Amino acid sequence: MRALAASAGLVVSRPDLDVTGEDFIIGHPGMRGSLRHPRIEVQVKSWSTPNGSAAAWRYRMRAEHFNELAGGAFYLPRYLFLVVVPADAEQYTSVADDALRLHHAGYWASFAHLSLVAGARSVTVDVPRRNLLTPTTLRDLFRSTLAIPGQRNPS
Repeated sequence: MRALAASAGLVVSRPDLDVTGEDFIIGHPGMRGSLRHPRIEVQVKSWSTPNGSAAAWRYRMRAEHFNELAGGAFYLPRYLFLVVVPADAEQYTSVADDALRLHHAGYWASFAHLSLVAGARSVTVDVPRRNLLTPTTLRDLFRSTLAIPGQRNPS
């Protein structure tokens, strides 16, 4: 996540304690629309046994982790970053004189529009494969931070 954020010109911090469901806080330095230094929060899950369809990954997660992303009652927008990795940790990267390559890819999803779940141990969610994390798509996630209650959206 840090390498991707750095390539997008963003800054990353990590909470000292993981008690509120976010693994990283990603910030946009400077102005974005009418906001200064907007931020998003992300929960990162790695997954070495991916399954799903051509349209979406079908990821099973603990209900308590899902509830830390769902419902939309958060001050900062929250996202799941699902990183699909090789089963063998030694295959996570390949290195050459001119490249450090990470394998395989990361995807994002927002569950703010979904209701919290009660009484379940796990939830299966769809993570659209079109939501590939790139420097551009990562910067685009900051668009949702531009809507502040009680203020007009920038034109």
